[in-house]
Amino acid sequence: MSAVSVALLTRIPIHGDYFVDLFPAFVLGGAGMSLSFVPVTIASLSGVDRADAGVASGLVNTSRQIGGAIGIAAISAIAATSTSSYVTSHPGTVASDAVAIHHGLQTALYVLAALLVAGAVLAATLVRPAPVAAPVESVETVEETPFQLEEAA
Repeated sequence: MSAVSVALLTRIPIHGDYFVDLFPAFVLGGAGMSLSFVPVTIASLSGVDRADAGVASGLVNTSRQIGGAIGIAAISAIAATSTSSYVTSHPGTVASDAVAIHHGLQTALYVLAALLVAGAVLAATLVRPAPVAAPVESVETVEETPFQLEEAA
């Protein structure tokens, strides 16, 4: 859902309309993130001892925050480099021209969409659910001991 949302954002025209061009991509991206945060948190905390659950949860949330900050920095660098390359290759334009900025942001969104698709493919091919153990049929036998009989009396 995030990849489709970002792909929709790559199609924004220079003089676009918020509700026509941005809003559908924002709703789709927000829905995708809201549907993924809880399952990712549950998956990352499965198999963690109760005593370590607080530390594990803190690591998950910290990595989410740091990943977002690094991602924004990287995509901003790509956008700035692409804008600069556009200005260099098109004499007469300056970095503040709407066309140059649009080109830089569009390039950054293409890179982001490609990374999201690659992540989805990796997740679909590499992440497998844990095998379910076959149920063991057991017959409960209670040995009667004098201690148990005394408690019952």
